[in-house]
Amino acid sequence: MKRLVILALAVCSLTSAGALAETPTVATLAAAYANAALGPAARVEKVPIVISNLSIELTSGSAAPVLAGGETIGLFFRGQGTYVYHSTDKIETSLMEFEGKKIGRKVEGGSVKGSFDRLYLLAAGLPLPKIADGARDEALDQAFKAHLEHWNGLLQTPSSHLLLRQKLDASASPVAVAQMAGHDDDVYILDSLEGREEGLYAILTPPSGANMASNLRGALFPFQVAGQPFGRVRGPFVQPLFLLTAIDYTLTAGDGDAAKLAVMESIVPRGVPQSAFRFDLETGVYDERSNFRSLNVDAVLDGAGNKLAFHFDHGSILVGLPSKMAVNTPFNLRFEISGNILYRLGNGNAWKLGTEDWFPQPGLNGQFYTVHSVVKVRKPWLAFTPGDTARREEGDFNVVESIVARPVQFAVAHAGKYAVFEQKHDDVTIRVATFNGANDLAAKTLSDLAYQIIKFYEPWLGPFPFKEFNIIEINDLGWGQAPPGTMFMTKEAFSPALGDENRYYSQGVNARLAHEIAHQYWGIVVKMGTTEEQWLTEAFAEWCAGQIVKQMKGESGYRGLVNTWRAEARDAGSFAPIPLANRIEVPWSSQGQMNRRGLIYDKGALLLEALHKQAGDENFLNAMRTIQGRYAWHFLTTNQVEEVFTHFDPRNDYHAFFQRYFWGTETPDVK
Repeated sequence: MKRLVILALAVCSLTSAGALAETPTVATLAAAYANAALGPAARVEKVPIVISNLSIELTSGSAAPVLAGGETIGLFFRGQGTYVYHSTDKIETSLMEFEGKKIGRKVEGGSVKGSFDRLYLLAAGLPLPKIADGARDEALDQAFKAHLEHWNGLLQTPSSHLLLRQKLDASASPVAVAQMAGHDDDVYILDSLEGREEGLYAILTPPSGANMASNLRGALFPFQVAGQPFGRVRGPFVQPLFLLTAIDYTLTAGDGDAAKLAVMESIVPRGVPQSAFRFDLETGVYDERSNFRSLNVDAVLDGAGNKLAFHFDHGSILVGLPSKMAVNTPFNLRFEISGNILYRLGNGNAWKLGTEDWFPQPGLNGQFYTVHSVVKVRKPWLAFTPGDTARREEGDFNVVESIVARPVQFAVAHAGKYAVFEQKHDDVTIRVATFNGANDLAAKTLSDLAYQIIKFYEPWLGPFPFKEFNIIEINDLGWGQAPPGTMFMTKEAFSPALGDENRYYSQGVNARLAHEIAHQYWGIVVKMGTTEEQWLTEAFAEWCAGQIVKQMKGESGYRGLVNTWRAEARDAGSFAPIPLANRIEVPWSSQGQMNRRGLIYDKGALLLEALHKQAGDENFLNAMRTIQGRYAWHFLTTNQVEEVFTHFDPRNDYHAFFQRYFWGTETPDVK
């Protein structure tokens, strides 16, 4: 359930902090949890608490039940205590040891050990130790108040959102959050609902002099030390609690950086009837000067226009309905949002709402939505959205309306003072937007190259999935990104000879273009349901781009690329397997991101090259074609990739192959 989010104040609709209303809502309940109080306290000694793989001992001190609205939701302890968290998941053992050294935690033999002098334990669906009858303890009350104030700075999904979902919709499912404070601060989370996992996080504050926004300097940042599935095994697709199946939004860019967003979302409950639905939603954004810009939820309504209770805090919005919604029965929620979030990138004439959660969304495994969008920007600006588009004018506004009729993830909206070059290539229209005035020569070159890459991919990946493809210049250097029907590409691709920086970053730009176009297949047509499967988007796109390099530079050029993959995979280290690459975190350093990229992109691409060598050209291309056909517009897992290769090449043991090189830390030896 961990999610790194932006620090901000909570927002509750239809409530004020204090006692519960006569009919509790998610807003009144969340307010009660935020204003919890202690009951009578008592002395405790050697009290054990066991929650799944976490063992706690309250060695000696004082404890009291924590009450919210008259209900016991946990306990608070002050004194001397210890904990041991043991991982039974062998694939994370070496990563735990690596993280322990980087973060400063004691990790031995798959176990993390620590001590604390304060514990705030929230739990539901689990037995809590009973506190003997005692009396009010003013010192403990003050310690609890100080604890709440300190931990309000934790950049993580509010604990109340997990506990309230359990309370309202899944009372038999165990959940827990243990905040352990002392010389070190640590948090344990048991989430049997969304991620169906448990994890241990070290909580750190930025060192003095860290380069970050002023209001984050005292924040508490979570870094994962350990984590494993709960009630499931790794590999199979994790079914979501609900699907987001359609979004229909209107975004109006007002004066300056202000925006108004109204989005209707179609929701389909899965598994059990539900009345509480949690979405990720950025509490705000930081512009390039590190100024915080708030995103405000003005209202949440049902399909009939009735206002609903909600609680919005720390990048998470919990919406409550008056009654449970039936499984597999769609219903609508409307969110009305505003904020000055349309800041101009690179001090230029453009803004971007990208792949972050700028509208309410479930986790990756619940994002499966079609899109109808209307974006209005003041003239002479133009907006760009993915899908089949129509443009019109409404007074002072240029308007673009778009439809994506197949389920996608990562919907984006972008606008700027662009010149547009548009070219129809038989079955796809490619639109190139440049921000320094018309640049038809560079735009046509990019358009022609993009179409050549598309036609190269189609025989073995299938028809290009969109009738329109937007290539949009970003006022930056050295990166690209590919949401549905879109490629954001930095300026060196448009003017490679202009300036030393552009010339430097333009090296390899053709391979980058090929990589981003491949994402329309790997990431958009077939989707990842969890960050553990991100290699299915990045490594597959990287390997496909490698075939473009082979086409352009010949076998020697391709061998050079494979050698680069091998070197980068080696530099990434052997302490983590590919599926845990996104868990690598080195506080206040870019090292973790370099390790992550080396595993997901480079080792992943090398793994595919080894598969290619093992299966042979025909089997490999048949497998790629089958994956794109069988799982088109659906989620894909590595287990399913293994099954496809086994089907086409049963003489080789692909299960052993993936156990060694994907789930394990070995790197394939590719010549």
